Amino acid sequence: MFRSVKSQIVFATSIIIILILGATAYFVIDQKIKEINHDIFTKAVSFAELTHERVVANYENNYKTQAYAHFDRELADIYSLNTDITGLAILNYNGDQLYIDPKIQEHHTALSDEDLERIQAIYPSVKVKKSGRIVYLEKTNNEIRYTNLNGRDVEAIANTDQIEDVFYPFRDQSNALRAYLIHYHVSYDALISRIQGTVVDIAMMALFGIVIALFIGGIVAGRITAPIKTLTEGASKIGTGDLKTRIDVKSKSEVGMLANTFNKMAEDLEKSTEAMIEKEKITHELELAGQIQKELLPKDVPKISNLDIAASLISADEVGGDCYDFIKIDDDKLLFYVADVTGHGVSAGLVSAINNALVPAFLEQYKRAGDILTHLNHILKAKTRPNVFMTMMMAIWSVEKADIRFAQAGHDPIIHYKAVENNIVELETGGGMALGMIEDISNITKTATEPVAINDVLVFYTDGIPEAWKNEKETYGKARFKESVKKNSTLATAQEIHDALIKDVQDFMGDYRQADDITLIVVKRTN
Repeated sequence: MFRSVKSQIVFATSIIIILILGATAYFVIDQKIKEINHDIFTKAVSFAELTHERVVANYENNYKTQAYAHFDRELADIYSLNTDITGLAILNYNGDQLYIDPKIQEHHTALSDEDLERIQAIYPSVKVKKSGRIVYLEKTNNEIRYTNLNGRDVEAIANTDQIEDVFYPFRDQSNALRAYLIHYHVSYDALISRIQGTVVDIAMMALFGIVIALFIGGIVAGRITAPIKTLTEGASKIGTGDLKTRIDVKSKSEVGMLANTFNKMAEDLEKSTEAMIEKEKITHELELAGQIQKELLPKDVPKISNLDIAASLISADEVGGDCYDFIKIDDDKLLFYVADVTGHGVSAGLVSAINNALVPAFLEQYKRAGDILTHLNHILKAKTRPNVFMTMMMAIWSVEKADIRFAQAGHDPIIHYKAVENNIVELETGGGMALGMIEDISNITKTATEPVAINDVLVFYTDGIPEAWKNEKETYGKARFKESVKKNSTLATAQEIHDALIKDVQDFMGDYRQADDITLIVVKRTN
């Protein structure tokens, strides 16, 4: 019905004004009715108090002497003092009707005991219309006390109450036989006419208010919708992809703030679009680097007699800093290593890729693990940044001798499970120094030999396993890992042992984020 914002604002403003005026009118009329009710009540009682003696005198001087014309004229003059009194009746102390105005004849029926009590009471009384409640008015020092027949206080006449009549007694203290009751009949017919004036005034005010509301609403709506229209047009252009569009709204209102927000959004979108393109480019490059790194990892574990091998690398990022490799020297010897570059990401991935390329080259010249590490260190120190270094554990397996000759460059020890003893030991050469930290490590890099019996298991790993987090406070730890190695090394194959170890770590981590690369090599001697 109202499609435009302008018409909706005008309509809403008008409805609000009408509701406010309606509520105000209801309140004013309600208060006016209460005010008139109270006014009729108080004036009726005051009228009875002021005129009851005059009514008695008129009755005795004119009506009893049959001077009816004088009586009617005097009575009409009395009525003129209060138009809410439509008639009266005069009764004696016993309730006998001495005179009744023909206008209220129909309202008079046989007297009840309650009526007789009111007639013979010493205080005037009123009867409330709806409830039929009788309230006696005891006046002392110009203050009215509301009581029952027995003189006990009762609830006062409320502004919402309308009275049916006033019984006002007349007593001559010098002549007990001269006792009358003047019954004044009260009408509220004037209430409607008195309210009508108020209703007309309110209606005129409401009409004027609606006209003003429509006029002001139109002006306000125009001032609001003009910048909204500009805002809509600008937003539509931005929505089509024109991120260089700027919305020109001078208003300092919420619309102006919204326009500024749209302008800022367009500017940010323009920047973020450029950043997104750059990010996509970087992401693509990271994916490419990750693919290259994976290509450099061994696709298959070399087959060599009396060994069962399983290995894996789980990166924390697209490009990791861990690496491992297997290089078959000849039918008797197999070289394998695991390494961990500081940090992760592209730089760490590049260093690990360089390492994977250099090891086979050095293997052609140097046959001892310690010598290979020494020359790797020389290259890494010369070609990488000072804060980049790499730990490594390298071993060469001899089929004929059934042992490994290994060298350590700041890396975690090998865990050796000895099947006969059902126990584990850690193999290390004194720790050594991480590659790339100092120029020459030849004096501190040692090569050691360890025999491996049938069903023994060798575990090579990076610190991503013991440093795996369960939450912000608890890590997996080396002790837990060693216990897991001891528990699972009795499994039949290297792959089963490998999978059980990885599962134990992952179960510990749960859904918590992996913070570092995890690399694991499991070697089991079979015969």
